Amino acid sequence: MDVLTPTPLTYPYEASRPKMALIAEGGGQRGIFTAGVLDAWLDNDFDPFDLFIGTSAGSQNLTSFLSRQKGYAKRLIRGLSRHKRFYQLGRGLVGGNVVDLDWYFDKTTQGSFALDFTAAAKSLGQRELLITATNSRDRQGYFLRPNGDNDHWRELLKASSALPFLYKQGVKLAPWLTASAANQVHTNYDYPQADFYLDGGLAAPLPVREAYRRGARKIVVIRTVNADFHAQSAWVHKLKSWICVSGYCPKTIDYLAQHEQAYEQELAFIANPPDDVEIIQIFADDNLQSKLLGSTDMDLRHDYQTGITAGNAFLHTQKAFYSTHSLHAQPPLESLTIMQSMTA
Repeated sequence: MDVLTPTPLTYPYEASRPKMALIAEGGGQRGIFTAGVLDAWLDNDFDPFDLFIGTSAGSQNLTSFLSRQKGYAKRLIRGLSRHKRFYQLGRGLVGGNVVDLDWYFDKTTQGSFALDFTAAAKSLGQRELLITATNSRDRQGYFLRPNGDNDHWRELLKASSALPFLYKQGVKLAPWLTASAANQVHTNYDYPQADFYLDGGLAAPLPVREAYRRGARKIVVIRTVNADFHAQSAWVHKLKSWICVSGYCPKTIDYLAQHEQAYEQELAFIANPPDDVEIIQIFADDNLQSKLLGSTDMDLRHDYQTGITAGNAFLHTQKAFYSTHSLHAQPPLESLTIMQSMTA
């Protein structure tokens, strides 16, 4: 297992820069693109962010990035998420969970798939990591902070990844979650002390507005869709096709409709951001080949390398800026897209 000891990274503009946020979108196995981007940054000791927000697979990627375990997310996706134990559509047709998240996250406690939460907490330091989850009762989105306990952190990751139909009931988060450990998308709701939570992408699929609300004025977003994508999320389309076959509860369709509405609101914010924020989106220039689930190993390898290339392209375009300029000295920018073609 490639476990790197966390070391302080250098921030050349620390004294005067505004708050920087990194957002990692979900997308199931497509998260291997994000894994490539983040591994490229680990190779270059690049981590200037103050705030991290991850949704579903994105929250897992951010955790392994903070743990400095280069290659970990790639191994997890290529290994565990392709294992026959993890994903069996037939289980859902007979009342079980299509995706065995319990087995998956149990595997992250030991051996080659062990996730080093202690190292992640150390490198996070006084910065903030938020993991999105959707309450199954009130359907509101919550931004949850790990409290330093490994099992707690792991349960948050599981909840953020628990898609309806695929993991039906959700994950019960209680009683160690209190109001001090959670921040809702909408603050006019009382925080439930014990409840079941589902995938954060249902209510907060692309939490750029939340990053802005929390004071971030330079926001980097790693996307797991193609740059020309403006319609229904790929995983939503896939889920709907499965649900139509199974005849599963229409409530799941309602969740997916909620996701689409929230997604469109975030895209509108990115397209027309306030004047005081810079939003940089990192896309794959070469179309991603992987899917929500059921990707071939060849497709996953392709998308990981695409991520490496995109991560290095970001560093190349931003290098002079990070080394010689204060962010405060830069004029406000509209949403920017970073893409890099695959090289032979």
